[in-house]
Amino acid sequence: MKKRVYVAGIQQETNAFNPLVSEKSIFGDYNCEQLKGTRGMVGGLVDALSAAENVCVTYGQSLGAPSYGPVSDAVWQNFLKGVLDDLATKGPFDGIALAMHGATSSPSTPDVCGEILAAVRTAVGESVPIAVSHDLHANVTKKSAKSADYICGYHEYPHIDIYETGLRAAKLLLKHLAGEPQKTAYAAIPMIAPAHAYTTKEGSLPALVNDAKSMVERGEISDFSLFEAQPWLDVPEFASAVLVTAKDEETATRVANDLAKRHFALRKELQGAPLLTVEEVIKKGLANKTGKPVVLVDSSDSRGAGANTDSAAVLEVLLPYRDEIRAAVGVSDVPAVEKAFSLGVGAVADFTLGATIAPSLSSPVLVKNARVRSLHLGDFTAVGPIGRGARSNCGRVAVLEVGKILVQVSEICDNAKDIGFYRSFGIDPEFCQLVSVKACTSLRAGYTPIAAEICNTDTPGAAGAVLQKLHYQQRPVPLYPFEEINEGDIQAAVCYR
Repeated sequence: MKKRVYVAGIQQETNAFNPLVSEKSIFGDYNCEQLKGTRGMVGGLVDALSAAENVCVTYGQSLGAPSYGPVSDAVWQNFLKGVLDDLATKGPFDGIALAMHGATSSPSTPDVCGEILAAVRTAVGESVPIAVSHDLHANVTKKSAKSADYICGYHEYPHIDIYETGLRAAKLLLKHLAGEPQKTAYAAIPMIAPAHAYTTKEGSLPALVNDAKSMVERGEISDFSLFEAQPWLDVPEFASAVLVTAKDEETATRVANDLAKRHFALRKELQGAPLLTVEEVIKKGLANKTGKPVVLVDSSDSRGAGANTDSAAVLEVLLPYRDEIRAAVGVSDVPAVEKAFSLGVGAVADFTLGATIAPSLSSPVLVKNARVRSLHLGDFTAVGPIGRGARSNCGRVAVLEVGKILVQVSEICDNAKDIGFYRSFGIDPEFCQLVSVKACTSLRAGYTPIAAEICNTDTPGAAGAVLQKLHYQQRPVPLYPFEEINEGDIQAAVCYR
């Protein structure tokens, strides 16, 4: 008899410092079956499960939204109700597979993913295996670890293994259903790090990841995940985590403890080098004679980190150099787009840009004598290695020419990490001395090959790159980098299931 598996997903990365709530209108809403063959976590889960000969898949809802402010209680509670209704009316099921970001909070609930997992565990009982796929930036809580049998997170940052993470979670579930249950050990480290400051492509972190991958390849363990908790949460239970899955509890806990200690040892390196000021990066751009752009990383206003992309702070510092430096800058500003469209191509006018979405986080900037260079509907195709070929939409777009500075003004600053964000609207980063990109680390996948230098920069925004400047209200103590910690502060690995 075929094993019956239920699959569903809700993915939203919460930024507690964004004052706007993530309402249902910003979520894509699909049946999981519609995502078969796609390159996301749900696609990985569905492809692996549907290909298994001895499995019958029941497809639930998949909700997905960009990173933004806390998710509306109605959104996640309605999703959970739908899942519980499915479990009650379409079950019983032999296994559950869920795709969730892992760093989701709401106005009333600091741990949305943990609450969902706990409710599903109660509904299906203790004997039904639950496998979960998460983002590398998940804040994996004890409630999640106690509720799920398997939790798999991305191994790569930039995130180039999203689909593969869904596959890993599904394969662990299939192995369990085939009579080979595994044990998962969970260890928590009270530390967080700014997302712009590290990558699995350079430094010490990739060595740690690769060592753990080697253990999987040798068959010593079945799976592992190193979770760098998304730093713009503000919740009472908040930590980086290590999860290791192995055939037996002794191996899982031993390896998890070792990886956690090595992860802890990287805490200072993961904070990154001191940030440059916007002025310092502009000076680099002015001196840049390589024929390649200097990239100014405006990570504090990254939509991918839950900010609003409406800060014109970089442009404000650039304006005195408008006739000296070839530069590209992006900003979301619906009123400015409307004005440009009403004026038409070729018109010259003064524009006030920025601070139209979250005025408490930045200030408007007056730009005089800007020429409307071009107008666009805003559709573009990603050309970089992350999501190559995927369609994005910025709403309507106006390109303003301010001396030698080109400003991509959009209604929705979508997928700014991809070079197509500029190139599709007539701005080629390779012909600029300076390019400002509202992203954290994901931009490096596309920009590293063409950039003279990539500069992490201190800018304002909900995804503040200097964590000590943010106003946390609920975070635990101690939590590095706010307080020093030692090995004794690491929660020793434990197998809850």
